[in-house]
Amino acid sequence: MSTIGDESALAERIAHYLAQQVGSAVQVGTVRRFPVGFSWLTFSVPVTGLPDHEDTQELILRLGPDYGLFAPYSAGPQVQAMRSLGGSAVPLPRAYWSSDDPSILGAPFLFCEKVEGEAVVPWVSAGQPGLEEGYRRQLAEQFIDVLAALHRVPWQDKPIAAMAQGITPATAARVNVEYWEKQIERWAMRPYPLVDWGIRWLKAHCPVAPHVAIVHGDYRTGNFLEKNGRITSILDWELVHLGDPHEDLGWASLPMYMGGSKLISRLAEPDWFYARYGEKAGFDVSMASVRYYQALSLLKLAATHMAAARCFEEGRFNDMRMPAMGSQIATCLRQMEKTIEAAS
Repeated sequence: MSTIGDESALAERIAHYLAQQVGSAVQVGTVRRFPVGFSWLTFSVPVTGLPDHEDTQELILRLGPDYGLFAPYSAGPQVQAMRSLGGSAVPLPRAYWSSDDPSILGAPFLFCEKVEGEAVVPWVSAGQPGLEEGYRRQLAEQFIDVLAALHRVPWQDKPIAAMAQGITPATAARVNVEYWEKQIERWAMRPYPLVDWGIRWLKAHCPVAPHVAIVHGDYRTGNFLEKNGRITSILDWELVHLGDPHEDLGWASLPMYMGGSKLISRLAEPDWFYARYGEKAGFDVSMASVRYYQALSLLKLAATHMAAARCFEEGRFNDMRMPAMGSQIATCLRQMEKTIEAAS
């Protein structure tokens, strides 16, 4: 029986599971759910009695419920990515334990460390003051440098190499398009002629990647923590995969994440963003590839909104943000159309 909505019962099952993992009894305090995200559920879990920790340690638990946006879930890709990036220049939480067995906690899950910091929110009203200039620039430099560091990581001998089947510089784009085509077939509740047109264009104009890299898949403001002007952690790795590094550039530069400004992810001037990234990543950014992945990113965003609308219509996720997201499908597709027309 699922205990996802019962924090007390969930705490008991967590204590039992962690005791099995560490070989001794532990005490789990009050489990608290964070009211963020549209997919995986995130909880704060205070644990006393973990080896090598005299005091209570606060863990983060992520649960992938069967009613979530992208269900069914697997913790595998996130854990593979997090373990592959350990010791790199990419700041992220340390992954501890995970399983896709729903009999343990009611859903696939992973435990990781809690990292200090606050999220910078990209969704603000046009004209709302942004970050103080020096502070913004400081975060922007790190935002760019971390992304470049991610794309430089040699992944071939890391756990994430398990995702590499069929992905080469020449096939990365098409594999990506076909993946999202299948998701749309699963989520769409009616035909969208613009989707079919967009997919045909994307398949016909696949760029060749400079190399195959670890792609975050949702790299933007809102998915990192910062403290005192320092990015302390990159979050939300559920869309991680191997592919063309230009994909993360296209996603980060979507107008939806500019917050009414002309800055990429409300942080960086576009010309400077691409120039600095290219210098740090070690290759010349192809603006044609960036525009291609902006179009694909808008298709991905439309697909996500389709998933949200279906979740709500089927009664799986009674959160009013879901139909609100569904109302944005046409906006995303129209923006995709404009992006493709400008690139053609």
